[in-house]
Amino acid sequence: MPKTPTILAATALLVAALGATPLGHAAGKLVLPTNSVGSKQLQKAAVTGLKVKDGTLTASDFAVGQLPAGPQGPKGDAGAAGAQGAKGDKGDPGLPGAAGAPGVSGYVVVMSPAVYITGTGGHATADCPAGKKVVGGGFSTVNGSVYASGAKADGSGWLVAALPGGQTTTLVAQAICVSVS
Repeated sequence: MPKTPTILAATALLVAALGATPLGHAAGKLVLPTNSVGSKQLQKAAVTGLKVKDGTLTASDFAVGQLPAGPQGPKGDAGAAGAQGAKGDKGDPGLPGAAGAPGVSGYVVVMSPAVYITGTGGHATADCPAGKKVVGGGFSTVNGSVYASGAKADGSGWLVAALPGGQTTTLVAQAICVSVS
């Protein structure tokens, strides 16, 4: 006769007989249902490292930075070279652009000598150095009345015309000149 059914029957009889006794009730209280104990039931410092079964914790059970990083692994093999991209792809400088517009350089302000105006009026001219063109200008006057101020027709300087103011009138022209390439 096989022994397994007999052992099972004797165990069931023992559990049934002891379950009704104070000893059975005490033993039943030691066996806890799954998920019946949580942080609310545990006292502070009740779970120590000695009480945690080895191998039951994973990296997700720890806060970031609590676990030390492992050693660096060996360098991997180089990957295969990628295919040549088409013109205009990101990372490809593309074709050179068109030449930019001409620039200016050699900025200089030129002032005319002082001109003393008497009688019916007079003018002062500030001429740019050779190879430069006027891009702006102005004047200063004492006792005069300026009626014209502007670039010379060929762009080589600045011209100012004024009427005398009853006393000796002084007039000076200013030209802003640059090299244009």
